[in-house]
Amino acid sequence: MTGANNRGIRERGAALLTTLVIVAALSAIAVAALTDMRRGQQLTSNQQSLSQAQWFAIGADAYIRVMADELVSGALPPTALAGGPRKAAFPLDRGFMQISVTDGAACINLNSVVMGAGDVFERDELGAGQLNALMTLLGISSRDATQAVSALVRWIDTGGGRVGSDDAAYTRLQPRYITGQEPLSEFSELRAISGFTADIVRTIRPFTCVLPQTGPSPVNLNALSVEQAPVLAALSLGRLSLSEARRVLERRPPAGWQSLGEAFSDPLMASLGLDERIRSALRLSNTYLAVDVLVIHDEAEVAMSELLARRGADVVTVARRWSGDE
Repeated sequence: MTGANNRGIRERGAALLTTLVIVAALSAIAVAALTDMRRGQQLTSNQQSLSQAQWFAIGADAYIRVMADELVSGALPPTALAGGPRKAAFPLDRGFMQISVTDGAACINLNSVVMGAGDVFERDELGAGQLNALMTLLGISSRDATQAVSALVRWIDTGGGRVGSDDAAYTRLQPRYITGQEPLSEFSELRAISGFTADIVRTIRPFTCVLPQTGPSPVNLNALSVEQAPVLAALSLGRLSLSEARRVLERRPPAGWQSLGEAFSDPLMASLGLDERIRSALRLSNTYLAVDVLVIHDEAEVAMSELLARRGADVVTVARRWSGDE
């Protein structure tokens, strides 16, 4: 009798233990399912915040185009962007947006080292000379500047030498790659090009840009600040010293030069004897606008950069990138 009672107690104990194990397992499954559900909801919420932030960033175009219209109409002087970027900040529902606009052509265009169109490009001595001059004016050795500029030309050009000869320096690397054989699309591509060390890239960054055209740089003289004197000196292929370039910019009328004739009436500019191709590329108004937009919405952060170009009375987007290119 006692043995039967013991068996009954053991069986009930085993049944209770089994029940507890099942309950614990079901509880663990429920917790895991709830965690996955919450994670999924969080991911969905984050994706929605990110998408909303991107739409806010794209919406910054409205503000930028108003500024472009003011520049075109003369409501803002030609020198409006010479004093640094024009900035604006806007509160948003659960966040904010910051916009920074600079002249996109107050710089030496990296694609100026070649000339051509379509799928045929070759070295442009004037453009290559301007970039070389800029680099040496910024303290980069003549040897390093020459090698870097030549490497940039070989990266873009499509002529000269046997097919693939420009790729040799890159196919030996790990991972291997080949030259672009087309103009640069963005500044960050320099990191892949032989000779452009981190120090050189950092040094030239404030004074260079990537524009969708080749040949001598279309620099907007009215958008250059005194701090950008190296750009003006480089345009002259180094004939203007940095101190002379600063003096020219300091003497520029507050409302800007109204004609290239007026700009070259400055004694220092008049004595340069610039090549006609260089002079014809120069501008006195904003043909390109470089835009940086930062949007914070909930926990999402979005950075967008755009390059806008004037096409007659219209302003069109020629490049748009998300996050930075640094």
